[in-house]
Amino acid sequence: MNRAIFILVIAFMVVSCKHETETTNQFKNDYSAIQDSLSSKLKAANKDGEVVGFSVNIVDQNGSIYNKGFGYQDSKNTINYHKNTAQNIGSVAKTLLGISLLKAQELGKLNIDDPINKYLPFDVVHPKYPEIPITIRHLATHSSSIIDNEENYLRAFILENEDVNNKEEVAFSHFQKPEKRISLLEFLESCLSVKGQWYTVEMFSDNAPGDTFEYSNFGADICGLVIAEATGMSYAEFTSKYIFDELDMNNSGWTIKSIDSLKRSKFYLFKDQKIADYTAITYPNGGLFTSSEDLGKFLTELIKGYEGDGTLLSKAGYKTFYQKQFNESLNEKGRINVGVFNEYNNDFIGSKELLIGHNGSDFGSFALMYFNPKTKIGTIIMSNTDIDYKDDIVVPVIKEIWKNVIEYKDSLKPNP
Repeated sequence: MNRAIFILVIAFMVVSCKHETETTNQFKNDYSAIQDSLSSKLKAANKDGEVVGFSVNIVDQNGSIYNKGFGYQDSKNTINYHKNTAQNIGSVAKTLLGISLLKAQELGKLNIDDPINKYLPFDVVHPKYPEIPITIRHLATHSSSIIDNEENYLRAFILENEDVNNKEEVAFSHFQKPEKRISLLEFLESCLSVKGQWYTVEMFSDNAPGDTFEYSNFGADICGLVIAEATGMSYAEFTSKYIFDELDMNNSGWTIKSIDSLKRSKFYLFKDQKIADYTAITYPNGGLFTSSEDLGKFLTELIKGYEGDGTLLSKAGYKTFYQKQFNESLNEKGRINVGVFNEYNNDFIGSKELLIGHNGSDFGSFALMYFNPKTKIGTIIMSNTDIDYKDDIVVPVIKEIWKNVIEYKDSLKPNP
């Protein structure tokens, strides 16, 4: 999920280093002298433990410069949060959709400008503009005119266990019982096919497909289904083969059961209050469980791809991934353009630098992943604590964490 409150409050992420000629060796030579200081400051930023557990991973095109976890992945059992702790990362997972989409194109399975109905086993048609086909590119750039009807959106969240210990865990009223789980295809057909049981015209905006940017989780999920239908593999299988295996991301998966229970973090509504384990049927839009160690490998690959040295896609594929899709500003604060399931932002709090990446949140989790295309330095921050329920307490901690990360990266600059 990529909740609007989260974007407005803490869309301020990553690198404020401005020096363009710094080398990796210079960064890493200075790193050992100041890493302990950064760790101390990050601990102090969360001294009251309001953010139950979090990690910070700073990477360049050669790998991690700094990667450390803080707090707990399970506070009741005092299990520490560490760099290999896996958790949900919300809409940061959409960047994998972009890579997967273009990989499928390179494999000859689809074309990004094809109509989606060429691949779907049911038709998706805008009720006000039936003559205008929705294309895959529309999905990938959030211009499909498909929007997130809240009632249908919340139907997708499924409890992992039938019995919930209400003394220890919160189970939100919209969480469905395990027996309500259906396939991604069945869910999307029920919501978007005119014959679907949950179909409503409110799934579509008043704008025509391709006319304007309107952020859409449903659009991302359809894109995941298109990839599956075009390749004959589930989206989970496709990403495992073409991303996780290629990058040795061995602690990543799309279900809770795919993650080692000893490494998976609990979800927290706030300090000392767990949320019951859940997953979403609509997993392509933001259901990835991964660790800062694994996600750092992916971010390093994205930075290398920006430079034309990536391995997941060809140079042409990465050029498309990063190509700005709109001729004019999106007229949103910060987000000024988008690539294929990634965003360009030049107005993060305290920084006017251009950054590329994504952020995301879900019930009891959030994550940020961005890199500076000039310095080629990227940052990941992940946490297992909800950023909306007690935003006046949790968000200031996140801001302080980021402030100290900025200071750390400033100290990496070589002396003139």
